[in-house]
Amino acid sequence: MSAQTGTQAASGPASQRLVDRARFRIMRLRNEPNPIWIRELKQSARLTRTPLFMTVITVVMTLLIASIGGIASIEASPAKTGVVLFQVFFSLAYFVVTFVGPAVAANSVASEREGRTWEAVLLTGIPPGDIARGKFLAAFTSIGMYVVMLAPVGALPFLFGGVTALEVIVAFGFLLLLALLSVAFGLSISSKMNSLRAAILLTLLLAFFFSTTAFSLGGFALSVAAHEAWPDVVQGAPIWLPSAYERAPFGLQYVVFLVVLPIITLGLPIWFLYEVTIANLSDASDDRSSGMKRWFIAALPILTAAAAVPGLSVDAYDRMGVHVFSMSMVFNFLIFAVFLFAGDPLGPSRRVLAVWERNKLGPVRRFLGPGVVRSSLLVLALGVASLVVLTLAGLVLLDDPVISRADMRMTEVVCFAGYAITFFTFVVGLGAFLRARSSSVTVTRVLLLSILCGIAAGPWAIAAIAGIFAEVRGGFENALAIAAPSPFYVFLMMSKIEDGNGESILIAGAAAMVGWSALGLALLAGARAKSARLLMAEAAAHAQTEELLRADDEAMAAAIAAQAAAAAQAAAAAVAPTAPGISEPQEEPSGEPPNGGAAPDGAAPAGSNA
Repeated sequence: MSAQTGTQAASGPASQRLVDRARFRIMRLRNEPNPIWIRELKQSARLTRTPLFMTVITVVMTLLIASIGGIASIEASPAKTGVVLFQVFFSLAYFVVTFVGPAVAANSVASEREGRTWEAVLLTGIPPGDIARGKFLAAFTSIGMYVVMLAPVGALPFLFGGVTALEVIVAFGFLLLLALLSVAFGLSISSKMNSLRAAILLTLLLAFFFSTTAFSLGGFALSVAAHEAWPDVVQGAPIWLPSAYERAPFGLQYVVFLVVLPIITLGLPIWFLYEVTIANLSDASDDRSSGMKRWFIAALPILTAAAAVPGLSVDAYDRMGVHVFSMSMVFNFLIFAVFLFAGDPLGPSRRVLAVWERNKLGPVRRFLGPGVVRSSLLVLALGVASLVVLTLAGLVLLDDPVISRADMRMTEVVCFAGYAITFFTFVVGLGAFLRARSSSVTVTRVLLLSILCGIAAGPWAIAAIAGIFAEVRGGFENALAIAAPSPFYVFLMMSKIEDGNGESILIAGAAAMVGWSALGLALLAGARAKSARLLMAEAAAHAQTEELLRADDEAMAAAIAAQAAAAAQAAAAAVAPTAPGISEPQEEPSGEPPNGGAAPDGAAPAGSNA
């Protein structure tokens, strides 16, 4: 029986078919909703400030839109007025969702910890994943009510004209998707903080930065590119995406830029933030790595495919630059993955090992578990494979007779991919080595970031100093070879390939590639050896502790057994029978001794004086 709905709980799916399992999950969600979600909804229903705040926002938005519409309709046509109201309303709604959503979500877990009720939630036995889903659904329900309250106001631009009903519906759909992302962002921060005020302050500061940046780049800047691709889309309008769905012609560009990329841009961050929330809510001895690795395994192929597609949608002359930019974005994502998995422990805890043994997990599932060496090998293998696939895709794209000097362009792509792969190998090995040598995740990431920044900028500073002296002797180009360890040196190599000269530059770059790959593999081997030693020492310490505890238990059991034996022996001696023919004298009921009251020999009669 469900405690939330009072209905009979489903026993299980009718079969293992996908349809039956999906039907069972829907039935379970309907009959057994998340208890954390129901609890949060009941608490929010008791608050009077929520409907009051929603009413105030709706009234203010209505008055603002009505005022702007009245002023604009004096000089502009109704169609232009509708477009202006559409842009103003959904721009304001965008900031309402991106500010209120994270703030509402930041109030969930941090308030539990500050109010000393988080331990009570943990004692219920609800898994961290269910807690995260319940908090997420509760916050999304709250922000969804704001969007629903604003829906009548958002329909006003449609009445003026200039926008279609599909544009309004698509705009509200993207508001709900942004609400999902905003709630996931706020919840991930709240799950890490212990103070409610600190969680809300940090969330709002980060939300302001990310929302304004996304509005500027994804709104105004991308509208220019969208107008060049589809002239019917208004240039310079921040809310251009709904119009593109209505006015852009259907084709490959439509599918790639209006279907695939929005799903990737919103879906992957939401999934990532959800896994971060679960990891933050889990105990340090729990498996906090498997979810992140599953996300990485799914995200990298999607990003690789998305990076290979833009080269198909541009002119042949622009494929080189677009594809190199796409490879750079994938490379940056791989560097982010190195920083992400630098927080993995050296190996699985005893609790995780016990869960593995109880559930009889296979080697693949165990490989996805905690362990910095496992994570490094996974990131290295998938990252190199992704860059190789993108390199092959670039060679196919550039193998076109329309492109002049296609062989030279393909050589540049191979050069870029070679340096990216070798330097990425070094970064993976360095991250694993620093994690194996440090007990703090923060120290590991700070050291890794500092070293990478030094490698990126330091060689250029040294090359600039050396170039001052080499310029006098006419060897400035040779001085630039000093900057070969910097990852930005690959762009200098590509320019020399295009010019057809600079042999010393190319030789220095090739030497740097070999050095980075060898150093990265050596660091990874050192991290593996160090982790193995530490794990063996930890296992030996646990074995010694268990042996001492076992010895104490055996000594205590022996002492208890000896005490029980002594007590049994004493009890047996107390009830042992006397010798035959000898009986103990019995007293009369009056207290007189036997034999007619005669006293024993040598004893004075009772009542006589000595």
